[in-house]
Amino acid sequence: MWRFRWILASLATVLTLGIMSVSGSADVYSGVYGSIISTDAMRPDRLKENTTTSFDIVLRPKNESELYHQAADVNDPTKSAFKNYLTAAGVRQNYGQPESVTNEWRKFLRQKHLATHVYDNGLLMNVSGKVKYINRLFRINLNQATYHPNPLQFGKRRPVIPNRLAKMVWTILGMADHNQAHFFASTDVGLDAQTDNNASKMGDTSRFSKRYQVNQLYQRGLTGKGQTIGVITFGGAKRSDINHFWKHEGAGTDNSRYLVRNVKGSLFDSSAVDNQNQEATMDIEYAGSVAPEARVKMYRVKSGVPTIMNLVNAYATALDDNQASALSCSWGLGTNRYYQILNQRRVISPKYLQVLNLILAQAALQGVSNFVASGDNGALNYTVVGVSGSRVLLDRSTDDADPFATSPWVTSVGGTTLPFSSQFKPAGTNLGTVTVNKERSWGTDYDWPVLQAHPSLFAKMPELLPSIGIGGGGGFSHLYATPDYQKGVPGINTFRARQYFSQLNQPIYNQPLLSGTDGGRNYPDVAANADPNTGYMVYQHAKAGDSWISSGGTSIVAPQFAAVTALINSQENSTRMGFWNPQIYQLADQSDSPFTPLNDSDNNSNLYYTGQSNTVYNQASGLGTINFAKLAGSYR
Repeated sequence: MWRFRWILASLATVLTLGIMSVSGSADVYSGVYGSIISTDAMRPDRLKENTTTSFDIVLRPKNESELYHQAADVNDPTKSAFKNYLTAAGVRQNYGQPESVTNEWRKFLRQKHLATHVYDNGLLMNVSGKVKYINRLFRINLNQATYHPNPLQFGKRRPVIPNRLAKMVWTILGMADHNQAHFFASTDVGLDAQTDNNASKMGDTSRFSKRYQVNQLYQRGLTGKGQTIGVITFGGAKRSDINHFWKHEGAGTDNSRYLVRNVKGSLFDSSAVDNQNQEATMDIEYAGSVAPEARVKMYRVKSGVPTIMNLVNAYATALDDNQASALSCSWGLGTNRYYQILNQRRVISPKYLQVLNLILAQAALQGVSNFVASGDNGALNYTVVGVSGSRVLLDRSTDDADPFATSPWVTSVGGTTLPFSSQFKPAGTNLGTVTVNKERSWGTDYDWPVLQAHPSLFAKMPELLPSIGIGGGGGFSHLYATPDYQKGVPGINTFRARQYFSQLNQPIYNQPLLSGTDGGRNYPDVAANADPNTGYMVYQHAKAGDSWISSGGTSIVAPQFAAVTALINSQENSTRMGFWNPQIYQLADQSDSPFTPLNDSDNNSNLYYTGQSNTVYNQASGLGTINFAKLAGSYR
């Protein structure tokens, strides 16, 4: 479910492919509904004594509240500290622990046969070594380790560690990742890949660049030259696929453009490692085609599973490099109830939110623009409600959110649908035409008129039910207070909504429009075309069949936003755009805004939230779509 946000086809597209009817088979019904309300639980690999693994020691930050204040101020044009970015070494000097502390830790761990990589921020150390040495030092069995109130205790006894070192530890990440009480929901919400035989004639980068006035940046000679885009992935990609796509799109194919750096971390499940991953391929291809001369650097976690530790290490690695002026990540961590369950099972650090947001705020301190896909399940996130044996029990809710995609320190990227018209042809029978007349928030409720006219469709074809519940992620994240940059912006903490959808993926028709207020972090921040029906083609070489794959999802939007950042940063004598949010909310609320909010309350939902008139912000699509040429001219 949370391994990536790659969405490959939506209902209208799939129905034209002639899926066979199953005439209400009981086995199919049980399988369909079973897949909606539960999924397999992935368990971590069991570790052997001579296996090498790693964990993170997180040191206590100095002046933590000041770190967050400065991270906001250096990105706010109304503050005197604006654009006074730090390096990772500067973060250490102001907020991290000195080298004397990390050197002493390194010396102590070396005596215990463990190697230490100290990140430049002076807050994070990755420790690696054989399981037997970790077990001996911490008096544990790593396969049974649990968190205790003492941040260094993971078994019945406390380890013997000098107090001067122990008192510097804030928490440890990854120590209980191989306890069998740890689990991961193994579902990827989406459909099987579909190919398009006409894809080789298409140039889908232009769909984005023309729609959102990126072409005007090209006309000014901006290509991203001299800039680096960082893409955080949990899978690999083939250079030959990327070069094929870039050549097709007219982008540079010099080998120096595509770089890979592996991230230190632990291997959660060896079966999840994917060296030719569709999501990673898509992200790299579109980052490098939208910014045709920028370097694209993949920060790859080989684990394949986005644990908190591995994600934090990926960011720390990119921030140590300090090469990328923009970062993109399309992987989700999962909603917070999942982490609450892990916390109750004592297999995750109770400080997971604090550590995650600390490293994301560091990116803002360093002037890095940071884009994260908001999700592809619409407003109703898949949320974990429990575990039964080998099954993870799921529900769909607007009240749970991914702590990563909704962090106040990322620019959360949502989705829209472009105008289109398509025949609705299940099993080759034309049931009508689906038409979208203007760009709208992404949600499959545009299929509802045809579905309502054929009420027996799902009785005959229940396997279609999982495919109709997709749309751009958006709503309210109650994990966080409303950020200062959102306060006072029209539409923030108010909403309009309509119940389009049930928890069991059943469409609901003709529901009244609701109005209300809520609070917390409103997300997404911005949006662009993400609907697979108006989406993009990705190249991934296949031995059989077509190598061009139809795709969509907010995950394909995030790397394109990072690429446009590289274009704007490549202007002569420009400084990094930095963390977008403090500035874009100010620009959106001004006259001649570069943003177009999607305010309609009809035909404009993410399967719950709609637009509301006379607002700047709406939860289905954030501040709306962007005229990037105008943004480049008004962004300071």
